[in-house]
This record gives sequence, C-alpha cells and structure tokens, in this order.
Amino acid sequence: MLAKSPGFTAAAVICLALGIGATSAIFSVVHAVLLRPLGYRQPDQLVRIYTEFPTFPNGGLRRFWTSPPEFDELKRELQSWESLDAWVTSGVNLGGAADPIRVTSASVTGGLFPALGVPPELGRLITPRDDSQGAPLVILISHSLWQRAFGADRSIVGRDVQINGNKTSIAGVMPPGFAFPPGELDPPEVWVPLQLPPPNPQRRGSHFLYLMGRLKTGVSLRQAEDEIDRHVAQSRDRLGNNHPFSKAGHPIVTYALQDEVVRTIRPALWMLMGAVAFVLLIACVNVANLLLARAEARQREIAIRKALGAGVGQLIRQFTVEGLLLSLAGAGLGLLFAYGGLKVMIAAGTASIPRADEVTIDPVVLGATLGVSLLTALFFGLAPLAQIAAGTLHEALKAAAGRTTATLTSNRFRNVLVSSELALALMLLIGTGLMIRAFWKLSEVNPGFRPEGMLTVQVTLPPATYPQTANQTRFWREVQEKLAAIPGVTSATAMSGLPPERPINANDTQIENFTAVPGGPGHNIDYWQTVGEHFFETLGVRLLDGRLFDARDVNGATPTVIINQTMARTYYGNESPVGRRVRPAFQDPWRVIVGVVEDVKNAGLDKPAGTELFLPEAQSNGRQTLYLALRTAGDPNSLVGAVRAAVRGIDPSLPLSQVRTMDEVLSRARSRPRFLTSLLGLFSGTALVLAAIGLYGVISYAVTRRTTEFGIRMAIGAEPGDVLKLVLAQGLKLAAAGVITGAVGALALTRLIRGLLFGVSAFDPLTFIAMAVLLGAVTVAASVIPALRATKVDPLVALRYE
Repeated sequence: MLAKSPGFTAAAVICLALGIGATSAIFSVVHAVLLRPLGYRQPDQLVRIYTEFPTFPNGGLRRFWTSPPEFDELKRELQSWESLDAWVTSGVNLGGAADPIRVTSASVTGGLFPALGVPPELGRLITPRDDSQGAPLVILISHSLWQRAFGADRSIVGRDVQINGNKTSIAGVMPPGFAFPPGELDPPEVWVPLQLPPPNPQRRGSHFLYLMGRLKTGVSLRQAEDEIDRHVAQSRDRLGNNHPFSKAGHPIVTYALQDEVVRTIRPALWMLMGAVAFVLLIACVNVANLLLARAEARQREIAIRKALGAGVGQLIRQFTVEGLLLSLAGAGLGLLFAYGGLKVMIAAGTASIPRADEVTIDPVVLGATLGVSLLTALFFGLAPLAQIAAGTLHEALKAAAGRTTATLTSNRFRNVLVSSELALALMLLIGTGLMIRAFWKLSEVNPGFRPEGMLTVQVTLPPATYPQTANQTRFWREVQEKLAAIPGVTSATAMSGLPPERPINANDTQIENFTAVPGGPGHNIDYWQTVGEHFFETLGVRLLDGRLFDARDVNGATPTVIINQTMARTYYGNESPVGRRVRPAFQDPWRVIVGVVEDVKNAGLDKPAGTELFLPEAQSNGRQTLYLALRTAGDPNSLVGAVRAAVRGIDPSLPLSQVRTMDEVLSRARSRPRFLTSLLGLFSGTALVLAAIGLYGVISYAVTRRTTEFGIRMAIGAEPGDVLKLVLAQGLKLAAAGVITGAVGALALTRLIRGLLFGVSAFDPLTFIAMAVLLGAVTVAASVIPALRATKVDPLVALRYE
C-alpha cells in the first residue's frame, strides 16, 4: 500500500526524519552533558565548595577561590566529609617529549585522585605521600598526551621528564576519556602534586584554591551544609577580625559537582531540547494531515474490507503496521541525519559544550528514538479508522462511483492541526529572532581595543631556569624588542591577561585619601594587569587623560600606574585622577597615576567593565607567564614562524602556547551565543518549512475537494480573482489563528530564555511583529500555488468532475 503511493510515503518519511533526526541529535547532547553521571566512583557524593564575597561591587565575587589557611581549617574541623581536596589549574612547559610543549596542568592535593576512584591505565595515582613538601616530584599524564607526545610507549612509567625546568618522573597514565576538572573546555593533560607549604594563619586573604569534597556515606548535602553554617557562625568568635567567614560577607557555598559542570549550559540545552520538540510536533502534525487526507481517500477501500468480513482487529493490525513502517523508515533516515548533524554540531560547539567529547548516539539515544517511532506509529497508524468511524458502511460503499467527501469535522480538525503548526513555528521564530538580535548586539559591543591585525601567544618562563626577577625582566624586554623588529610588525607588547577572557582577580588596593563606607565601593580592584611599554598602542586602547607608559617608567624611577575609566569614575568622580596615588596590596610602594584609558572588556563581552590597574612590566616584581601581542598590517598568522624563532633565539627550551589571532580570541568569546543562535535558527527554519508544507498540503487538498464548487462559481460569473481571494482567505485565516496562538505562547515561553539574551527584552515588540510578518509572508507563498491552480479550473470540466 505504501509503495502504491510513493509521493505520500516519501513526504511522510522525510517529515518524520527531520523531526526525529533533530530530536535525536539534541537528545544525544542532553543525555551526555546533563543526564549521564560523571565517570567517577559514586559521583553523586562529590561536591564543589567555594567561598564568596557577595558584598563586593558588581554583584560580588561568587563561586570564589579558597585560601590555604581556610582550606586547612575546613579539612580539620568539618566532619561530614570523607575527603576534602584542593587543586589549582595552570600550565606547564613539558620537556622530554620530541619537542618542548606547553600543556594545561592541574596541581592537586594527594587525596584527590583516590577520592575520584578512577584507576590509572598504567602506573599509579598521585597519593598523599607525593603531596608532602620535599617529596620527589611525580606527574600523571592523560591518555591523549601519552599518545601524542610519547607515542603510546607502554614503558613510559618511571621515565624522567622536565616540568618547568624541574626533573620529574611519570607515575602513571590515566585511561581514555578521563578528565579532571570535568567539563573544562581546555582540560588538564598533566597532574602534579600541589605540595602546599604549612598554611600561614595571617594569610587568609590569599585565595587561589578550588575545593572538592566527597561526602561520607549516609551524609546528605543538606546535612553537610548545616554543619558548614554552624562553622561559619562560630568563625568570628575564633578569628576575630582576621578574615573570618560570615553568612553575609564571606560565606561558604556548596554545589553538587555534576550540577556545577553543566550549570552554564543547562538552560541553553533545555531550550534547544524544547525547540526540537516543537520541530518533532510539527513534523508529526504534518504526517497526521497526510494520513487523514489519505484516510478519506481510502474510505471505500476500508468499507469493502469490512463488508468482506474484516474485523476491527485485522484493520488495526494493517494500519498499525503501515504506520510502524513509516515511523521506522523515518527513524532510520532521521538517525542518519542525527549522526551527520551531531558531527557538525560538536565541531561547531566544541568551545561551547562541556563534556563534548562524550557526546555520541549511544544505546539510550537509540532507545529513545525507537520509543518516539513506536508512539508515532500507534498515534498516526490508526487515523484511517478514526475517519471511517465518522460514517457508516452503507454511506462509504455508496461512494463507489465517485469520490468521497470530507466531513465538516475532519476539515475543521485539519485546519486546527495546521494552525497549531503555524503557532509552534511562530514561537520558535520569535525565540530565534530574539537570539539573533541579542547576538547582533553582542557583536557590536566595543571590547575597548582593535582586534584586527593582531597575533597573540603565551610564553611561560620555568622557575628553575628563571628564578630571579632580573632574569625574567630581561627576557621580557629582549623578546619584545625582537618581536617589534620582525618585518611587517608595527608594534609588540606583553601583558599578564588576555582580554576578553580574563577571570577576575580582585586584589586589595589602598587608594590615597579614600575611606570605604557601607554600601559604597571598597578597596578591592577587580583587575591588575601587568603590561609592556607599548601595550596601549599595540592593542589600540584610547588614552582619555594624562599619558601612556614610556621609557621613563623603569625600575628605579617613580613607580607609576595607569587606571581605566571605570576606576577613575568610581573613586574620583568628575575629577582628574592624574597625579593621585594608589598602593597595590597595601604594602607595595605608592604608585602615581599617570593616565586614564578607555575601559577594556575582561570577563566576557556581555559583562560590564570592572575597575582595573595597569602596572608597567619594567617596574614589576617579575612575571613568569605573559602573553605576547603583535600588530601587523598583513595576515597575523604569517608571523607565527617568526615569533617562534624570536623566542627560541633567546631560549630554545621555551614553547609557544595559545597561538591565536585576536579575532579568534573574540570569536571564541562569542562562540556560545553564536552556536545557540545558529542551532535555534536551523530548527526554526526547519519548523517554518514544515509548517509551510503542511499549509500547502491543506490548501491543495481543499482546492481539489472544491473543484466542482469553483467550477459552478465561475460558470455563474465569478472572476478568477474572486476564486484567488477565496483560497488565499482560507490560508490567511489559518495564519491569523496561528499568529494569535503563537504570540500568546511566545509571551509565556520567551521569559525562559531571558537569561540567554543580551541587550534585548524577552518581550521585544519589534521581534514579535517581524516574525509574525514573516510567517504571514510564508503563508501567502504556500497558498498562492494552489490558489492559482483553482483559478484555472474549466467550468465544463469541473461540472463533470464527479
């Protein structure tokens, strides 16, 4: 029966394939990222622990680091935890492979890997014995690094390598797929013992540790939080004013590790899951309309089957099998779509999706796809029986000489289905329109610098070979001079943080003649940036007041500093801060403010600029890691070889890392909203096409059914334009119902994506109107072809049509 109607079969299979394919692809991501447990022993007992400073400006410091004395205190005094461990992420220069390379690393306390409960593929784990000060240095490496840098040599355990110039040995290799911290876009490939010195109780303000704990068996997170609350309440009694914990000013907060990994992506993924559910619904509605139309054409066939003795059970089996074949064919083609689409999606969203390497079409996804297929088979396979139930056997057999006519009820039902399609499509279109507008506004944000024509790289000086400030300062000065001398380079500089990807570092700073008051700004400056002499010229940061750094700002001269516009406005109002003094860390020498520059975006383009100090690298206490930036009028990528040669000309052991153009850096900063907008646009476009196809099918079917009516109208004097208006009016009525319903639904749903929008309201009237007009235009386009066909009906042919 399906082979006899190839057009119907192909249309139904393709509609279902689009809906099932999109749903399977997104569910694969949702399952891998949100639902699948992390690959550790009893991952539900692992908890992230942070300290916070909610009273700081700009919303405070949330999910902040912990200081070593605080970590030591919590580990000793809290009883709810089987283990409590810390780590710091950074990077290391790895020597001992074919070439020195720079890799992301994590320094971990000795109990962390035993707490995770994942055995190594080769060798052993880092243990508390390795974490004691003075213990021989060992490292763990990832499976991917083992393959890439060491050729998967199974005798690697015990081999000596260089880490930041220090001799160390490889203790073990972790298995494929292992990652810690989980969900990082740039995951560590090397783990080393943290080897913290004995904590200094007077240094509780130095926060740089991430914490994770494993709850004891039988202890809930709520019970652990209650114990923490009691500990915080007693903090000031124990410590006085020495940086105590407090519920309002410096609380401890906890979150399940799994929830933390997906916290930022969860709303977006559920939004996409909802979007593909709409696409699947629209596809199913299309198939329902196709089956209902086909069922009306099969009324006579069904009646004859019943007259010949077919029972209801036999008919149910026949139509269920037909529906099952359609659904399984749609699911099979949909899985092919999902497989291809998933590869493209992951490639485009690697910088946006945590755990992206775990995403695959696994048995759970296959089972979900099969379940959707079976439901659609059961729901739509029985549509012919619903149609025949509306009439009688005698009435159906009377149609033997001609066509059957649709009942008023079935016509109305099909119209409701099409209006529902249009409403769902409009809701998706409005959500997409809002995301497009938000992304457009984000792309127009001024980052505070000119990204075009810039190349950036990161270089780290190993402490073992550059232990003294003088050696570090000499290297940075020499490398900047060499880079500036490269043909085609107009300027070069160094900097400690790369905007707009810098996390807040929030350092205490004494400001001359300033006293903090409750509710006002404090002494904490959001960003300290150590920069080379030509930083502002290279990045294209505008000077607003005073001067930039120059040859005067060297060691032995008056210490200087430049501040950004937000800091000037926060602490000096409308007065010029040039000539005023600040004192970083309340203990460094006083520095004179010599200039004010335009704000540079740091912690993301969608975040307001914080307060920022720029310190001249020549007057710093030495920096082991800096970014180098070069500006050229040509292609920045053409300079990579010359930059590598310049660095190795000074020190052949130093690798380059994070080699990117500034345009690539900005593109990564916009990657998640771009990724979400692209996917939502793809789904809403698919929904719009499917809705248009459904509308076209209903109008075409109505024109075919009304051929005799149109012939009679034209025979008694109706003009082709009158018939055209009549058909178009039917389409526009359906569109109007869909627009009204869809707009109301969008008002309810767009508030769910409010947190994903930048610079645009979730109820933006321009977007609502524009998307409604677009849907109306598509409706007219889908109605025009069958309407024009109706105007070409020959009255004589139409009157003989039956």
